[in-house]
Amino acid sequence: MSPIVNSFIRPYFDFLYGAAYSLHQVLEGLDVTSSGFIERNSVGQIVAGYWSPEKAVLLTFAGLVIVIPLLIVLVSMAAYTLGRGKGVLIFLVLLCVPGALSCLGLFPDIHYLPERFVIHGTGVLGSEVGVIPLLIAGVMTGWAIVVLLYDSFSLTDKFRQYYDHLWFPMALVAAVFFVKDNGAVQDSSMLSEGVREVRQSSQYLLGQVRRYQDYCSSNGMSGSKSCKWSYDVQPVLSDIAGYDGGYFIEFAPDSSLGFYAGVGAGVSESDVLEIRKEIAVYNQAVCPVRHFSNGVSRMSPVSSSCEVAPFGYCTAFPDGPDGLVDKHIGSQPVALASECIIPSLVARKPSIAILSNLVVNDKRDKNQRWLYFILVSVMVGGKVANSSTKVAEIDVRPAANRRVVVGGLYRLMCCFARACSSVIQMCMVRTRR
Repeated sequence: MSPIVNSFIRPYFDFLYGAAYSLHQVLEGLDVTSSGFIERNSVGQIVAGYWSPEKAVLLTFAGLVIVIPLLIVLVSMAAYTLGRGKGVLIFLVLLCVPGALSCLGLFPDIHYLPERFVIHGTGVLGSEVGVIPLLIAGVMTGWAIVVLLYDSFSLTDKFRQYYDHLWFPMALVAAVFFVKDNGAVQDSSMLSEGVREVRQSSQYLLGQVRRYQDYCSSNGMSGSKSCKWSYDVQPVLSDIAGYDGGYFIEFAPDSSLGFYAGVGAGVSESDVLEIRKEIAVYNQAVCPVRHFSNGVSRMSPVSSSCEVAPFGYCTAFPDGPDGLVDKHIGSQPVALASECIIPSLVARKPSIAILSNLVVNDKRDKNQRWLYFILVSVMVGGKVANSSTKVAEIDVRPAANRRVVVGGLYRLMCCFARACSSVIQMCMVRTRR
């Protein structure tokens, strides 16, 4: 193509490509489209897989390239309905303005594409500039459809009033969205706080376990069950502390037994009980608790070896049996706070999973609301069309000047039917000969 043609087409290409990227991002968040691709060999075996938003968006772009020309035809028909040839001319001039300005170097460089594309980006809506082409297309669609309906069915001002009955309640939906968004923010905040405490408590317990491992080595206790556990549990705690909430929900143990098993297997409840007893002995040795008469006790002073676990880390009571450890050990200085941190991690997993599902649904709702606002743009176009029909004074036109497009299409179909009938008759005559 010549440079002038390229310059003329450029604004429209950018317009459609930006719209395609925004639409593809939202639809990918809803799992309607995907940026994933696989390659197969000649026998159908998968040999490679990769992500390519640039390649995936081409299908959405091709769909818009097909739809937008149809929309231009639809708008041209509506423009003809309102202003006959003059209306179509005005529309075509306006349509060509961006291309003409681009040829003159006066059209601004608009960046429709988002700064980043998120694979499976539920809750990600792309660029705010990229949604503008879709909103414009939505307004044009609504405008053209309502204009054509108004003229084709010889509607009156009552239609505009009925339309307002549908239009005004849509504004109330904004209040629902406001409340929903407020709840979504709270869900996300609670999830972030819960995951943060899970990771920090795991990191906190990991540090204490490592000190216990050193204690075992220094005191020749490496063969005890609890010392072996101190080796096995470290990868579990390290992974929970290092990964996000999704890892904790998917891979963290569902019970205290799982934490005491660590990365090993075959740990029985009796083994767990023995481990806990040995840890209790360790806590008493490093941070002794002195018991006096009448149930009075004196705790060890807080030090680098004896710490009171932060309240958020110990939100559950120790596991049974009763009497193995103090029920309120979470508020006491200890060397190893596994008795309260492990049950708390187990208790947090279901609530973290519930909050995670809520946040995912909240993000999906954002994508769905995006589609709702595209629908609102169509409704806005219809509202503008009601004003356009009033300005064009369609209501006072003679009946002969109404139903212009429908009449034209009807006559065109009749001509096509007559032409087909003539061809069929000619073929039948030739056949008889």
